[in-house]
Amino acid sequence: MAKGSRDSNLDRHKITDGAKLAAMSASFNEGKHMELEVFPAERAMLYKLQVLNDEVKEIHRYLGSEVGDGAKGDVGNTGPQGPQGPAGNNGSNGSNGSTGSRGPAGAAGSAGAAGVDAGIYSNRGVDYVSLPLSSINADNYPVVFGPGGVNSSHRSGRMLATWAGLAGRKVKAVHVTCTSTARGSITAYRLAGGNATSLGNGDNNRSNNITSWTCAIAEQLVIMINLGSTSNKVSSIVLTLA
Repeated sequence: MAKGSRDSNLDRHKITDGAKLAAMSASFNEGKHMELEVFPAERAMLYKLQVLNDEVKEIHRYLGSEVGDGAKGDVGNTGPQGPQGPAGNNGSNGSNGSTGSRGPAGAAGSAGAAGVDAGIYSNRGVDYVSLPLSSINADNYPVVFGPGGVNSSHRSGRMLATWAGLAGRKVKAVHVTCTSTARGSITAYRLAGGNATSLGNGDNNRSNNITSWTCAIAEQLVIMINLGSTSNKVSSIVLTLA
């Protein structure tokens, strides 16, 4: 609120002389004005001036302690949030980061089950090799291949089956199965450098243990088969490996 207008004529008789003001101030400090209290009219004016002085002091106190010194007041409470503005433009895509380093190799997987390979079969940890009948050749008489197996064209004919072996393995038994259970025999040989060394013999239709032959390069296992009859046929040859 603005202050009201002030009569400028009040300053017409204002004392501005410094010497006079100093003399007046000295008289006031000495209390000379109090000598006027013996006069009724002057006594009333002195009272009025004192009351006016007290009112001016109260105005100063009120303006200084309750109204303030004109400095900026405390910030008021935050008003409610305004509505959301429109979305800004999309930012640019960032660049790809560098490729991460390769992690450590995982643990090795468990071993797979043994498969059938080159006529090798597994039976509780013991390996067997089944020789194909095409590995049988004639010794002194021609051999005959038929649906039931292989036989000799003469009852005294001998047949030979050969096997080159597997590196790191041994042959410890030979089992030749024939259609006749009462006839025939076998003899196993180690053939190396043109020399044949007997490893043992036995009967057909059963497993015959032989002197173990260690498979080696440039060597062969030779099995001589005697059937004793042209009607007797070889149906399978199985080797037991160590």
